[in-house]
Amino acid sequence: MPHPVVDAIRGGAAPRAAKLAAASGLLPLAPEEALLVLASLVNDPDEEINTAARASVGKLDPSIVLPIARDDQTDASILALLCSPDCDPVITEAAILNRATPDAAVEALALKTTNASLIEALTINQQRLIRRTGIIEAILHNPHRTPEAERRAREVKAEFLEKEFGRRQVAGERASAPPAAEPLKSVADLIPEAFTDAPPSVPPPPVAVPVATPVAPPSGAPPADVPPASAKPVKLSKSPPVAMIQQGKAPRPAKLMVAQGKLPLAPEDLLFAQVLLTTDADTEIAEAAQTSLANLDFETLQPVVQNPETPEEVIHYLLLRPDVPERFGEQLLLHPALLDESVLAFVKQTTSGYLLESVTINQQRLIRMPALLDAILANPASTFEATRKAREIKTEFFEKELGAERIAREKQARAAKFAAVLDVPPMSDEAFEAEFQSILAGFEAETGQTFSDEAPSAADADAEFEAMLAAVKSEEGIDLRNATDSETQERLSIYQALARMSVKERIFAALKGGRDARAILIRDSNRMVSTAVVKNPRISDAEIEAIANIKGINEDVLRIIAMNRAWVSNYAIMHNLVRNARCPLNFSMQFINRLQSRDLVNLTKSKSIPDALRQAANRLVAKRRETGG
Repeated sequence: MPHPVVDAIRGGAAPRAAKLAAASGLLPLAPEEALLVLASLVNDPDEEINTAARASVGKLDPSIVLPIARDDQTDASILALLCSPDCDPVITEAAILNRATPDAAVEALALKTTNASLIEALTINQQRLIRRTGIIEAILHNPHRTPEAERRAREVKAEFLEKEFGRRQVAGERASAPPAAEPLKSVADLIPEAFTDAPPSVPPPPVAVPVATPVAPPSGAPPADVPPASAKPVKLSKSPPVAMIQQGKAPRPAKLMVAQGKLPLAPEDLLFAQVLLTTDADTEIAEAAQTSLANLDFETLQPVVQNPETPEEVIHYLLLRPDVPERFGEQLLLHPALLDESVLAFVKQTTSGYLLESVTINQQRLIRMPALLDAILANPASTFEATRKAREIKTEFFEKELGAERIAREKQARAAKFAAVLDVPPMSDEAFEAEFQSILAGFEAETGQTFSDEAPSAADADAEFEAMLAAVKSEEGIDLRNATDSETQERLSIYQALARMSVKERIFAALKGGRDARAILIRDSNRMVSTAVVKNPRISDAEIEAIANIKGINEDVLRIIAMNRAWVSNYAIMHNLVRNARCPLNFSMQFINRLQSRDLVNLTKSKSIPDALRQAANRLVAKRRETGG
């Protein structure tokens, strides 16, 4: 039942004396009721009251408030209050990690906090960063950010530059959100004369169909081209003006203004519309579009090539530009919307041996379209490596059907490939593939990311294998390559199998694999693989104790361990976390109070831990000696 005093204060009906007493923490209220009152009073117009309330927030006892901060059923106003630089950092971090905390409160904290550990904690919830891109900017503008926090923020910004793209990536979480505004719909309102008072012009040729006689580009501009015919239906743009152009319903004045870049469209929509208009039947419109596209800045197009929703027409156009930089072209060749026919047209015209080698990486595409092999072999710019790979594939997969059968066999053999690694009861290929896809789908939904299922190249796999062997030799003093006993040879075979797996397969192995696989994958360079290891339901306390002692471990792994109450109740695990320099400082500072005096003294002598932790340990040792503890 609501407390009448709380209701009166929150409703603004309480007398000043009662509000001041509540702000000073003098009223006998339950913790949640006291927090509801403080959440209201920190914004009170009376300066004395809001100052007293903020002082009370700074004095909150973590042992009482932490369960409230971690509970996702807690009132949003309380979570916003706790997500404040005035709170104890331990409480604030718990509020940051609570998915129910309002994004606006998190963004406000990102702007104000001077605590480096809290700034790093802000980067953990990637879905929140995608939802509220202002948090990313706040982190990057905060002078107290750590290099790790900056790296993570920049990674998310690079991958999800556009807010709408980020929302699509986490559609499962945001299904209840109101539909995003359609900024491009307002173009017709901003410039009505471009969309009225003129009958629809002749529609441009559909870009999914080759044009027999392309319009000659202006001097200095790259030749206009269109993607080859596709059996798929045309996917209309979400931008009304661009959709009208696709359907041939846009009037001529509007098309001409788009071709000239004079309509206020979003950059990616303007690019798509201009690519469409390069093949317009109206020569003036086509030439205007080609002129606008003549001097593209490829650096500014990174978000376009990184967005899997970019239309295939745009990818085709950019790939076939003669001035495409090699690194940019390599990214285009990996784009999921790229058609095999576009790659064939590219291979026939390119003069870059480096990019021809990039084409040969996708073996399944070469098998699907054998004409690519002939085009690579016929291109005078083809390098020795590109020619060698093309000849090998042509020899082994002379017919398309044979290649398709080989691909099907590889997918069916996934269960056999994992048999030695996972240490689980055998199951049929179909049952294993279903479990594989189900578990990975859940992990991707949890992290808000998608992962590649493409196996690494032979060179990358060999490099990963050598790195694994070097790590074992460095940490355990064992040379696996020259060992002769059967147990070590079996371990070596597991290393070889893991090195040749895709990222998605390594994550699955981390989530489901046996002890040997976990011991290898916890050191994986991909942080999503290593964090998946500690989410494996079969992992033991002994393994967690060993992981907490690994000096080069990813700090996200240590953070997950430190946040698990059952694990840190184990003294050995907690002790190893404190001694590990990569453990987030806010957790280490909590745990030193639980160390035995002998271990605390040893900690003061450690040179590998942060100075702040060593100083805190020294103070605690002195205090215990004074009190005889």
